[in-house]
Amino acid sequence: MTKKNQKPLTARAAYGRLFRDWLKDHTTTLVITFFLMLIVAIAAAGYAKFIQIIIAAFEVNSPTVIWWGPVGIIVLSLVKGFSQYGQQILQNRILSRMQANLQSKMFSSLVHMDLANLLAESPAALATRFSADIEVIRNSTIGILGSITAIFTIIATFAVMLSIDWALTVSLIFIFMFAFGPVGVVGAKVRKISEKTQKEIAHMTETVNEGLAGIRMVRTYRLEKRLTDSAILTFERLFKLRVALVKWQSFVSPLMEILGGIAIGALLLLVALRMESGAVDLAGFIGLLTALGVATNPARKLGGAYAGALQGIAALERVYQLFDTPNTIKDGSFEYKEGDKAKGNLKFENVNFMYPDGYQALFDISLDIKAGKSYAFVGRSGAGKSTIFNILSRLFDTSTGAITLDGRTLHEYKLSTLRDQISVVSQDSVLLTGTVLDNIGFGREGASYEACVLAAKAAAADGFISKLDNGYDTKIDPSKIKFSGGEKQRLSIARAILRDAPILLLDEPTSALDAQSENQIREALDSLSENRTTLIIAHRLSTILDADQIVVMDQGRIIDQGTHEELLSRDGIYTELFNLQFDLSPHSNSEKRKRSFPGSNKNNWASPLYRLSKYLGL
Repeated sequence: MTKKNQKPLTARAAYGRLFRDWLKDHTTTLVITFFLMLIVAIAAAGYAKFIQIIIAAFEVNSPTVIWWGPVGIIVLSLVKGFSQYGQQILQNRILSRMQANLQSKMFSSLVHMDLANLLAESPAALATRFSADIEVIRNSTIGILGSITAIFTIIATFAVMLSIDWALTVSLIFIFMFAFGPVGVVGAKVRKISEKTQKEIAHMTETVNEGLAGIRMVRTYRLEKRLTDSAILTFERLFKLRVALVKWQSFVSPLMEILGGIAIGALLLLVALRMESGAVDLAGFIGLLTALGVATNPARKLGGAYAGALQGIAALERVYQLFDTPNTIKDGSFEYKEGDKAKGNLKFENVNFMYPDGYQALFDISLDIKAGKSYAFVGRSGAGKSTIFNILSRLFDTSTGAITLDGRTLHEYKLSTLRDQISVVSQDSVLLTGTVLDNIGFGREGASYEACVLAAKAAAADGFISKLDNGYDTKIDPSKIKFSGGEKQRLSIARAILRDAPILLLDEPTSALDAQSENQIREALDSLSENRTTLIIAHRLSTILDADQIVVMDQGRIIDQGTHEELLSRDGIYTELFNLQFDLSPHSNSEKRKRSFPGSNKNNWASPLYRLSKYLGL
C-alpha cells in the first residue's frame, strides 16, 4: 500500500489538502474563530498598553486612576476570557468533525480497496491509522490553529511596543529572528522520528493483536516467553523513539525561553540607555517589559506548534497514501433489469493469474461450467482452488484470459450486479454486529421479516433461533459470540438462501463441524444448491462424491475432470487423494447418482460402513 520513491510531502501540500478537503466546508465557523483569536490577541497586547497608561497616570498623581485602572483590567480579562472560550468551543467542533470525516473516509477507502492492496498491510496495522495517525493530525491542527492566536498576539504586542519605542522594538525583533534557524533543524529531526514512531506504533498494535488472537495456541505450546520477548523488543524500540521525539520537541521551548531571557536582558540594557537619554520614561519601560512578557509565551508556543505540525505531516502522508491507492478492478456497465438474474453458465478461457507479490496461482485454466450443475474442485493445498473463487467474484482480476457469465465477460458487469449473482458459504461463518435477523437479512437488501424467517427454516436454523431470549431480535456481538460452529454455519446458509443467487460458492462449508452438525448442514446445503450453479471446494472428498463434475487441480493447473467413478477408474491424483483419506480402493461400480451432500442420506459413499460393504460386494 505504501508508495515507493514518493517525494516527501511539504507542509503546504499536506495542510493545504487538509483545508481543501476537510476544513473548507467550515469556512464561516473558521472566520468567526479567527475573529475571536484576534480579539484574544488584542486583549492580551492591550494589557501592556494599559499598564503603561496606568503608570503614567500614577506619575502625574491622577486620582481617577484608582477607579478606571482596575475596571479596565477586569474588562480586558473578561473580553479575553469569553473570546478564548468561544474560540475553543468552535475550534473543537470543527476539529472533531474533521476527525470523524477522516475516519469515515478512511474506512470507506478500506472497504472499497482492491483486495490485493488491502492484504498488503495487516488489519491491526490499518487500525492504528484510525487512532494514532488521526489523533496526531488532530493535535497538530490544534497546534497550528493555536499558533495563529500566537502570531496575532505577537503582532499586536509588537505594535504596542512600537508605539512606545520603535528603536527598542526593532532590536528585539532581530533577536527573535535568530530562533528560526535552530528551530528548523529541530523540526527536520522531529519529522523523521515521527515517521518511524507512527510505523512502530502500527507494528506494536499488530504484535499485540496477533499474540492475543492466538493465545490458545501460545499457551498450549508454551510460547508465552517467546511472544513476550518479541513484544518487549517492539515496546523498547517505541520507547527509544518516543524519548528521542520528546527530546527534540522539548528543545524548542528552552530555546525560546533562552531567547526570551536574552531579549529581556537586552531590553533592560537598552532601556537604561534610552532612559538616561530621556527617550523613554518609567511608564514606557514598564509597558515594554509587560509587552515582552506577553509576547514570550506565544513565541514559545510557536516553536512547539512548528514541531507538532511536522509530526502531523508524517501522519498525513500515511493517511493520504491510503486515500490515494488506486483500484485496478474497474467497474463495468452491464446490469440486469429488475427481477432478472443470471442463468449461471460460466466459462474460463485460458485464464492465468499472478498475485501482486509475483506468485502465479493459475496456469491456462479452461473450463466450461453448465448452469444448474455442481462442480467440485479438489487438490492438494496451494493447487489454486480458492483463487478460482476469488477471481469469480472479481476480488482479483485475471492476469490473462477471460471468464464469461452467460456469454459476457465478468469485466462487462457492474461489480454490484456481478456479486448479486453469487452467494458464498465458507468454513468461516462471519457474523456482524446487529440482531440475528440483521445477519440473515444481509443476504438481500430490504428483505422482509417473513422472508428471513423462511430462509432460517430452510437452513434448519429456526429451531435454535426461537430458543434465544429475544428470538430473531437477539443482539449479536461478534467479540462475545456464543453460537456453536454449526449454528453460525446455519445462519450463514440462511443468508445465502435469502440472497437467492443463481451461483453458489461453497468453500469447505462443513470442514470445522462435528458429525451431527455436519449432517444438519448438508441437508440445508442440499436445499440451497438445488437448481443453482454450485461450485464446491472440499478437502474431505466425502462431501463431493455426487457432484456432477469433479475438477482435479494441482499446482495451479487442471489436470483431470470427470465424475467420481470416472476419476477413480483413471488411477490418478484423485484416486491417490481418495485412498489417503479412506485407506480403501473403492469399488468402481456406480449407482444412479443424485445431487446431494452425502450425510443427508444413509446409503451413500459418505458412509464408511456403506463403502466397505460395497467394496466387499455385500
